[in-house]
Amino acid sequence: AGRGRVEVARAIYLHMLGVFKTKKGLWLKAVELEKKFGDKASLEERLKGGVESCPRSERLWLMYAKEKWLGGDVQGARGVLTEAFEKNPNSEEVWLAGAKLELENGETERARVLLERAREKVDGPKVWMKSALLERECGKWRESLKLLEEGARRFPKFEKFYMMGGQIWAERGGEGVANARKWYQKGLAASDNKCVELWVLASRLEGGEGG
Repeated sequence: AGRGRVEVARAIYLHMLGVFKTKKGLWLKAVELEKKFGDKASLEERLKGGVESCPRSERLWLMYAKEKWLGGDVQGARGVLTEAFEKNPNSEEVWLAGAKLELENGETERARVLLERAREKVDGPKVWMKSALLERECGKWRESLKLLEEGARRFPKFEKFYMMGGQIWAERGGEGVANARKWYQKGLAASDNKCVELWVLASRLEGGEGG
């Protein structure tokens, strides 16, 4: 009986999707049905139909790429995201997903190139932050600081730039402490002294310096 209900629900969704082909919410519900009760093939078929009918839906593209990746098809996930870039060139989330895919697979240089392109296409704070984080994790702290400085210039209210900039300098110790202090003070000024995380980092810095 349960199987019969699933088939009825699937038939209803397919009929409705034929009538309301560009309704993103319907595609998402149909995808959820396949995730719960369908198999890999039926899920991918529904996701493929969804992105073809709603090419501006970031969520459907990201779900499609994730399913490919979870299934071990890295090249397939890469192909899905490449199409997503073309359809949504200004989507910060899609570009970040592409970079994350490459990083998860150890392709640091591919991720770096994607983030460079994302900074040109999207120019959003998360893209600058992710770019800085990548360089920091690769041990290129000076490059990371340059990206943070430019990010903070473009998006002065994005508090995480100041947090990471201060942390990078604090890790250097010695003269780096003074530079860390400048980053935290600049971030606090930009947030009208309302950012709790920056206050915590600044107080830890002074505590460490004093102790």
